[in-house]
Amino acid sequence: MRAQSALIGMFALCAAAASAQSLDHLACAAGVHCSGMLQSEEARIALGIDGQAEAQRAFIDASRDFPDPVWRCAAAGECAGGMTQNEARVLIPLPEEAFAAAEVMRRGQVQKDPPPPAKAPAAPRPAGKPPAKSPGIEVEIIQPGPKEIDLRKPLPTPGGEIQPQDGPWRFANGSPLTSGKCLPGLTAALAGQMPAPQSGPVTFARPFNASQIIRSPQVAWQRIAPNHWRGTLAASQGKPMEMVWDVRVRSATHMEGESVVRVTLPSACTISTPFTFARQ
Repeated sequence: MRAQSALIGMFALCAAAASAQSLDHLACAAGVHCSGMLQSEEARIALGIDGQAEAQRAFIDASRDFPDPVWRCAAAGECAGGMTQNEARVLIPLPEEAFAAAEVMRRGQVQKDPPPPAKAPAAPRPAGKPPAKSPGIEVEIIQPGPKEIDLRKPLPTPGGEIQPQDGPWRFANGSPLTSGKCLPGLTAALAGQMPAPQSGPVTFARPFNASQIIRSPQVAWQRIAPNHWRGTLAASQGKPMEMVWDVRVRSATHMEGESVVRVTLPSACTISTPFTFARQ
């Protein structure tokens, strides 16, 4: 049991190491808590973030790098496995007074940026004078009418890559598979702890990049082959617990992959969880 708790703690430490430098700064930019001399707006400028809503989303994404049990223990005192609230707060680089506001924000209460100021109404045009035209060359663009068909084809992607379609996508996890000598209860303890694709509307970059599948700045992605990507949690490289994602684009509406946890101590163990990401 102690070995299992140590492994879970190691997982938390990997995530903490990955986010230690940014979570506190993002908390200030998002308006959660500023522990230094900077104000929220100054923190956003320093991080190159436009608007409070974007900062809040970035803070929530960064906070998801920490396992939910560790976060619940630190923020709400809901601790399990022998971990204390003080121990959990040591793993998450935030001051004590920031956890309450951070937990509210993590529950989805992202504020919207204020609307842009209304433009002043244009001066009235004198009667009988035609409207002014913008300088330049006029070009007539032929567009299909309501009963016509647009025969224009999308541009082909380089290297035979498949471009996934924008729209609503749904994520589904499969059953974990284990190999090697895994500690009893380790699979259940780690189930759902690794970041995963989020179901909902997606607008993909062109050309496609797998970094949009697992939205975490701490995951380093590499294109293995056409339509085949692999991501590794940077903080876990070379550690006794390594976390990897393997993604294959099968068609414009379907992707398959697996999340893999490799443990080397106290014995070699691999936990592989297949998943699908499909357009609805």
